[in-house]
Formats: sequence, structure tokens, C-alpha cells
Amino acid sequence: MGPPCPLPGDLNHAPTSAAVSPQLQVGAIIGLAAIARVMFWTMRPPDMSIFLEPWFAHIVHYGPIGAFAHPFSNYEPAYLYLLALGSLAAGALAPMTIIKIMSVLGTLFLTLALADLLKAARVAPRSALLVLVLPSVIFNDALLAQCDALWAGACLFALAGMIRGRTLSAMVWCGVAFAFKAQAAFIAPVMVGAMIGRRAPWWQWVVPALVFVATLVPAWLMGWPTLKLLTVYLDQAAWDRIPGRLANPWMVGTIFADQAARNWFALGYAAAAGAAVVIAMLAARAARNPRALILLAALAGTALPFFLPKMLERYYFLGDVMTLALVFSVRSRPALYAMCAVQIASILSHITLMYFFYQPYPALVGALFAAAGLVILSRLAAPQLKAFADFRSHFGGRAPLVVKAS
Repeated sequence: MGPPCPLPGDLNHAPTSAAVSPQLQVGAIIGLAAIARVMFWTMRPPDMSIFLEPWFAHIVHYGPIGAFAHPFSNYEPAYLYLLALGSLAAGALAPMTIIKIMSVLGTLFLTLALADLLKAARVAPRSALLVLVLPSVIFNDALLAQCDALWAGACLFALAGMIRGRTLSAMVWCGVAFAFKAQAAFIAPVMVGAMIGRRAPWWQWVVPALVFVATLVPAWLMGWPTLKLLTVYLDQAAWDRIPGRLANPWMVGTIFADQAARNWFALGYAAAAGAAVVIAMLAARAARNPRALILLAALAGTALPFFLPKMLERYYFLGDVMTLALVFSVRSRPALYAMCAVQIASILSHITLMYFFYQPYPALVGALFAAAGLVILSRLAAPQLKAFADFRSHFGGRAPLVVKAS
């Protein structure tokens, strides 16, 4: 076990006479982030004409309040409230420009969330700026104009709260995350395990549901039917029947055996459930270990979309961000390799969406990188799993979970 290896672009090291100053590093990251977004700004993603612009046009037509008198989107209203706020600039800016600005603002929120998580883990929060140049994050806001940074950022705030022992705050943020996207459930195994490990009061377990319901109230008061509000995520799950568009094993079914693969969906659900249970068990023993919780969150954000069918191209987003946080907290080469592997899988998924939609072979290659990243993350967690199993087997007690830098 050697000393932590310095990582490229690491902002945590104190500057030396030969090193680039922190100010120049920050300027270079911000400049690169801006250039990358300018490159993609005028590109029109597939969902823009099909979903986002029609929703925005509906809001502009009926007004930011009257638009919610009846359903007009297959999203929960939390994101639509932000679109309604953005519609106030409809006369000055083009709809796509407004929508992309909202997405970039979401990325800034994600950056603040990552900084807060790193601070909770006693890592220099300035390193969070690197999320601005993470390729999958750039694709998500500047190219696809999506809002994944909002739910992922809320997940990061939730994890930071849990690390600090603020279980109520963590549960509130979990509710906010779920109000934006159902994919926030990817963080659930870690949060459930940590809540058990910290012996949180029973009433805090219902807080996420209460927060989620609270975000529905404004739309409900405007006239959106209750049943429609409560079943948006169920409708989303039933809408897409293909095995998947994400770089995971289900791409084999999407390409070669679309119909036959549907008979095996239960296998994917079972594998994801098994992974979730193991991660929750480990998180219960690591509730006060920041590095371990970040590792388990990176594992959950990668493993669950890897095993589950019907995943779309953006669903490694939490894994992308959490593996970056893992690099800063653990500071080891395996963590860096895991981040790169998961990131490549995400990049190939996005490239497939934009350029190879009907021949999604790049995503199939990406599944191999995702598998490699998952193996590395599992190996990082393996000593803790073995220690936990041995301790339970011999003593039936509670084993500490420690993550060390390699």
C-alpha cells in the first residue's frame, strides 16, 4: 500500500515552484468549460423538438401558472416549474437558448453540490470545478439540454448531509432529487444503509415522500389531476419497451434480440436488487466513513443502471459524478481508472444517441468499459465486503468499513 498518487489536474496539491498556480488552473477550467459549451450550443438534440420545445410552447401559450391546469408533459412538475420561470424570457431569447441556459444553471448547482460533498469528506472543494469539464456533463447541458444535474446535485447534497450526520437534511434532499427524476433512486441503497447505520428516527424515513408530494401541490392546485401527478414515473417505466439505450449488457438485446430480451428483464431486476442489498449492508457499516460512502455511491450509481434493463443513454450520470468525487477522496490509480472507464461508457452512449441511433454499436462497446469500471469499483469495495462477511461469520457483530488509498 503506497502513498496517494498525484492525479492530473488535481487542485488539492499545494503549488510548487514548477506547478501552475491555482488561479490559473481555475481560469483554464472555466475557459475550457465555456469553449466546450459554445461548441455544442447551436446543435439541436433529438428531444428538443419532440418534448422540450412543445412543453415550453405550452407554457408560453397558457402562461407560467395557467399551463399547469392540465397535464402537458411526461415529467413531474418540479422541472416544469423551472421551465415556467424561464418562459418569462421568451420574448428576448429563443426557446432552445432558454432551455439550455436552464440546463447550464443546473450544472452550476451540481458543481456547488459536489463542492459541498468534498468539503464534508475533508477534501478541497475547489476540485469540484472539474465537473464543469466532465464530457458527460457537457453533453448533458450544452448538447442535450437535459436536467440530470439537478437530481444528481440533490443526491450529492443528500450524501454530504449524511456524511455530516444530518440525516433530516439528507432525507429532504433525497425528496428533492426524486421530484426531478426517478433515477435518484440509484442513491437509495447508500442512503437506506446509512440511515440504518446512524439509527435515524423512524419519522425521518417518510420525509422524502413528503417532500416529493409537496412539489406536486402547486400543479395540483392549478388543476393537474392527482392520479396523473402520482403516476408519471409509472407511465415513464411502461413507455419504453426496448431492452435499453445505455452502454450496458442489455444493448446486446437491443441490437440482436429485441423481443427475446424482454423475457429476461426479471434477471436484470434481480441482479440490481441483489447489488442494492449488498451496497445497503455495507453502507450501514460505513455510515460514519466519508470515503466508504462515496465509494458505495459510485458503485450504486454504476451498478444499478448497468444491471437494469430499459436504461437510456444518460443513466450513468450519477456514476459519472460520483466516480469523480471518488478520485478526489480516495486519490488512487484504481479510482482514476474506474472514473475513466465509466466516463467512456457514458460518452459512447451519448455518441450513439446522436449519430448511431439505428446502429447502436458504439454503446455495445461502451458496455465493456462500463463492465471494467464496475469491476474496478467492486475490487475497491471487496476488502470491506470480505471483512464484513468474515466478521459476521465468526462474531455476528458490526465490522468497520475502511477505504484506503492505493
